[in-house]
Amino acid sequence: MDIWNENNHVFNIRLAKLIGLFQILNPGSIKFLGRNVYHIVVAINMLFVCIVAMVFFASGVYYWSDGVLVGVDYGWKGITALFLTYKMWKVVYHSNDIWDCLTITRYDFTSQNLRDRQILDRWRERSVWITNTMAIAYLMSLVILLSGSLMFRHDTLTVKNHDGSVGNYRQNIMNLYFIVTDETYNAHYKTFYFIEMLFTVGGGTLFTAFDVLLVTLCLAISCQFQVVNAKFESVGYKSLCDSRTKISDNKDEKQNISNEHDLIYDELISIIKDHQEVIKKIQSYSHCTAVTGPK
Repeated sequence: MDIWNENNHVFNIRLAKLIGLFQILNPGSIKFLGRNVYHIVVAINMLFVCIVAMVFFASGVYYWSDGVLVGVDYGWKGITALFLTYKMWKVVYHSNDIWDCLTITRYDFTSQNLRDRQILDRWRERSVWITNTMAIAYLMSLVILLSGSLMFRHDTLTVKNHDGSVGNYRQNIMNLYFIVTDETYNAHYKTFYFIEMLFTVGGGTLFTAFDVLLVTLCLAISCQFQVVNAKFESVGYKSLCDSRTKISDNKDEKQNISNEHDLIYDELISIIKDHQEVIKKIQSYSHCTAVTGPK
């Protein structure tokens, strides 16, 4: 089987490549000094996001006494930034384990027949549809946010400083007006809009990648469980058909029964092995997403 064939995975590989998730997880991605180039890029972004989060918290504390709403606004932005950093770290740190978990999306992860192939095809279509819908929803949210900020760019937000002065800042995507005075911010509105747009689009893309990964693994696990269930429901069917065929050639009824039991036994062993493999991937996935970190 071609492991890069999109039609042989319960995984939206095309979307994963488009948003960079595939390159981040793939051990075969381009390397620099022995490290995945995409890991280096994500690490730099993590450092930047951490700095921004600290600035958000500091600004929230600074403005709290003079403007509770401004303090709360910066507080939740800081929490979101830290949460994004945490998710980035988990994916990069456990990239090899997550890549191994993604083998559960392969059609040949378990032994299969024609009926199993039909189950896998249905789940693949479901996975592609759900993840594409999620990506489109995220994209539309970004478009609405970015365009909405431009529509209300002439509206101003009054912010009171500790020294008693009042600043009137134009509405922007993230309102990062703690950096400069209101005159400078308003005069260079387009520059700040571009910076805040990059930050928003980058964060939105990363959130999309994480959610696509989570949904993909959940759907793949459900799919493989259904395949195992279908195999269990059909236990003995193949052996009964084979035994009827053999009756005409072999009159020894005891031998036929023995052969039938052997076939059923082999089927059960195969099902148990497939089920154990699925359980192992679930345990590996749980280890990767555990809040306590690596063992």
